[in-house]
Amino acid sequence: MGIYYLNNGEEGWEAGRLNWSHHEMVMPLVGNTLLPGEIKEQLESEPSPAIADVCTGTGVWAVSVAQELPNAQIRGFDIDKSKFMTNLPSQVELQYGDILSPFPSEFLGKFDLVHARFLVAILRKEDWVPIARNLMTLLRPGGWILWEESGPFAFRVLPISPGWMRMPETLPKHLEDAGFVDLKTKDYHTSPHEKLDVATKESMLRLAYQSFLGMVASGTMEEMKTEAQAKLAVDEIRKEFEQGALCFWTLNRVWGKRPN
Repeated sequence: MGIYYLNNGEEGWEAGRLNWSHHEMVMPLVGNTLLPGEIKEQLESEPSPAIADVCTGTGVWAVSVAQELPNAQIRGFDIDKSKFMTNLPSQVELQYGDILSPFPSEFLGKFDLVHARFLVAILRKEDWVPIARNLMTLLRPGGWILWEESGPFAFRVLPISPGWMRMPETLPKHLEDAGFVDLKTKDYHTSPHEKLDVATKESMLRLAYQSFLGMVASGTMEEMKTEAQAKLAVDEIRKEFEQGALCFWTLNRVWGKRPN
């Protein structure tokens, strides 16, 4: 798997950024709709739907869904357990899981929905279709996948990963190649929502700082070798925002089904 540039900095920093992004950026942008209507309707019709959240991070999405679907059983998977929330709702469990490796046999074909979000910064070009196929193994026939990615956009100060320039324009094609059917997409943009301007800029500043710290940790960029350089770079971005620089953000949702 590619380098995750964002898992650096002070303890709890990245966990806090992930939770903040979910509540202050993503949810307002999508009108507080965690799930497309047709997925939510089907899950609500079942007595105890099973949901998997891959690359769950802190588990913030899983906890939010548990509040909206109290009868659901939700399991989050991530290779990094250090950011997992504590005091989880009783129907949410978080555990180790690597999306590049086969999932334990007891989970295969058991879920009604698999959710993924913001994998673009950690995957290589050749990873997308194999991972989509791996996620399909978790689903029952006719089960749903909901994949959310950020982009496409070019942001000069955030050279996070080459993956940002490859996705998500091709995400529907990758899911189609993996065998998913009945695919649908919906794009959400911050540009028409002036009320999100402050949150968008704050999100980008946090993302930039974590990104720059990742570059410091990797040691691959001469101009980004120390934490002081990372802070200076973020201060420069903040000044640009104060001087009127614009900042836009896009969320792309793609959902579909495992064939029956």
